[in-house]
Amino acid sequence: MQVQLIDAFTRTPGVGNRAGVMLDAASLDASTMQRIAAVVSVSETAFVLSRPEDPTVRLRYFTPVDEIPFCGHATVATFHLLAERGLLKSPGAYRLECPAGTLDIELEPRGARGTQVWIVTPQPEAQPNPVMLEALMPTLGGRVDQVESALPVVRQGHRLMVPLKRREDLESLTPRGAVMNALLMPHGVRGVYLFTLDAKEQGSVAQARYFVPGFGILEDPVTGSAAGPLAAYLVEHGVLRLPEQGGTVAGRIEQGDTLGKPGRIDIEVTGRPGRIERARVGGVALTVMDATIVA
Repeated sequence: MQVQLIDAFTRTPGVGNRAGVMLDAASLDASTMQRIAAVVSVSETAFVLSRPEDPTVRLRYFTPVDEIPFCGHATVATFHLLAERGLLKSPGAYRLECPAGTLDIELEPRGARGTQVWIVTPQPEAQPNPVMLEALMPTLGGRVDQVESALPVVRQGHRLMVPLKRREDLESLTPRGAVMNALLMPHGVRGVYLFTLDAKEQGSVAQARYFVPGFGILEDPVTGSAAGPLAAYLVEHGVLRLPEQGGTVAGRIEQGDTLGKPGRIDIEVTGRPGRIERARVGGVALTVMDATIVA
């Protein structure tokens, strides 16, 4: 069986976030997909269930240990590969059908940088944080006084969103996956997405790290599925400001730097103050390997 390995949110091989993509997976059952994802052994592998002539691209996503409803970097990788193979035209607007729902995708040519893939990301409803910070932060190798008190800690779906004060606080974290998991799983939480507004590069609005022991991933290098909700969060809490008359505000999220795998996620939020219409993330990718596997 053929699987492509693709580095997403970068055009430099070996950095960003690597995904597996299997283009012709319609005949596979879930247990076979899970075995393949375990063999590929990257954070997520995407399986294309639709045919090239279908109007909607259908995907399923598996970590090495479980299926997940949506994955941003594996979606960028898949649509990059479909465009690179000439199976989709760029520019173009497409629909993605996945366990998280039906999402809008836009392909935008970027010349020597390939194709920019834009995804209107799912937006889990923000809920109160169910885990005491006094218990959580030590499992991350951090302290409560590193948390930015001017912004709220919230739960979004299966993850917690935790703001930190400084980039050095973010870089210093040394999570203990098993201890984190024991604390989080009773609350139905699989991971913790931490970010700081103390970004490294001009034009970036935040730098982030994402620890996901509940899905068998101690640290995910670059996470599109979390960057979209973060973009909406930053608008809701006044860090990014929509035009009074309505429009779009843009920025960039840095992630992967601490792992030596820097990736960059473009973000856009459209709407007007008090009413977000959509949040989307964008990124480029690079095919680094074609592999034949037996699972």
